[in-house]
Amino acid sequence: MDVTYAYTGLNSSLTAALQTKTQLMDQLTNQLVTKMKSPTYAGIENRSLVLSFQSALASSDAYLNTISQVNTQMTLITNAIENMSKVSASLSTSLDRNVYQPTADGTTAAQTAAMNSLDSYVTSLNGDYDGNYMFGGRKTDQQPVLSSDVILNGDAAHAGYKQVAAERLQADLGVNGLGRLDLGVVGPSLALTEEGTGTNVFGMKLGGVVSTLSNATITGGTSAGPAPHSLTVDLTGQPTAGEKLTLTLTQPDGTTSTIALTAGTETSDDGTTFAIGATAVDTMANLQTALTKQLQTVAASDLTAASAVTAANDFFDTASGAPRRLDLTSGGGTAATATSLTAGTSADTVIWYRGTNDGTSARADASTAVDTGVSVNFGIRANESAFTTQIKALAVMATVDVSAGTSDAKLLYGATIDRVKPVLNDRSSTKSLQAIETEIVGAQSSAKLAQQRLKIQSSTYQTTIANALQIDDTTVGVEITTLQTQIESSYKAAAILYKLSLTNYL
Repeated sequence: MDVTYAYTGLNSSLTAALQTKTQLMDQLTNQLVTKMKSPTYAGIENRSLVLSFQSALASSDAYLNTISQVNTQMTLITNAIENMSKVSASLSTSLDRNVYQPTADGTTAAQTAAMNSLDSYVTSLNGDYDGNYMFGGRKTDQQPVLSSDVILNGDAAHAGYKQVAAERLQADLGVNGLGRLDLGVVGPSLALTEEGTGTNVFGMKLGGVVSTLSNATITGGTSAGPAPHSLTVDLTGQPTAGEKLTLTLTQPDGTTSTIALTAGTETSDDGTTFAIGATAVDTMANLQTALTKQLQTVAASDLTAASAVTAANDFFDTASGAPRRLDLTSGGGTAATATSLTAGTSADTVIWYRGTNDGTSARADASTAVDTGVSVNFGIRANESAFTTQIKALAVMATVDVSAGTSDAKLLYGATIDRVKPVLNDRSSTKSLQAIETEIVGAQSSAKLAQQRLKIQSSTYQTTIANALQIDDTTVGVEITTLQTQIESSYKAAAILYKLSLTNYL
């Protein structure tokens, strides 16, 4: 009879080892399936560091998503500005003061191009990103700029630019059409006086006088001293042919015009020459005729163009304020006698810009954090000077009335181009479109630099987290193979031990 001895101590130890190996095999097999070292953070080494990196990665991902959105928006803004800049440059190239050819409707081809350019500006300034209008500052829920038609023509209750400009022109020309200057002659004495009191803001102003006339006493004629200013010319005898009286007139937009009157044998149709008469009184009468003609010409050209520009300033320059227009209650109650301006209201005047309009920074209207402690400002408003300067030039060019086909109308056309073209050509001043684009591009560059940093950081976080959480398939495969061999060996040893008896042993 065989006697079998149970080696319980050894069996217990072997069983425990097999159980440990089996549990480890289950763990490795689960890792191979899930690709994770542990189903919970409890089984992860340096889990506090992993959690910290996961939080940082989530923050980086959020910043990167924000940067992607704002970068798209800033690209749309710069594209719009570049388009407007090209529109202005193209129109400027087409403007030639020597090419005056009104069409059947009274406008020139360049004026039609200016109108189309204004439409293009309005379209660009009403651009949106995902339903949010970009050029309205903090007000992003509506188009910031009214249509070109409403801006220029207004409606039944609101005056548009054309009406404001027309009222202004009446005030600048005055009742006599001489630019609010009163001209009178008594015998051999001439007086040219600014109309009204010193509070009259309209018309032309005396800016200087130079005389080579013999036997003439010149008094005043400059802007020195309190307004209104006046010029007197007293002839004590006859001037000599070729001698000249030159006046400088300051226009409402700050530009100047020059009138030169030369003594001669006859009075020319354009007023540049006045005839030396039989007496000083006759000569002065001829001088008055010539001066009147030149004042009328300057009023119909330089003054009219300057008036349109000034009216555009009053109408479009509404940053932190309201448009300004003629105050019909001043100076007698008519446009031609008015002396001051008043603020237009939303009840009677077109307010062309409907976005944020206060004294705060336009860029700060859109401020976004793109990294810890790093923000970019890319807010923009359609009524910033860079845009309004161009819009004003386009409105003036498109609407000034040169339909008469006369020599004065041609001079007006040239005077308008002289004022508009330099504005359209501006590429370097602080009020240029390029200046704003540079600011937006700068903000975009800052966002892109942050994006580069965050991508590098995110890559580092992802690698560290992956190394801490994820397995290496090859390593785990080798461990499984090794463990399988060990388990098989343990089972074989266990089988031998369980069959061991005293007889076998002896």
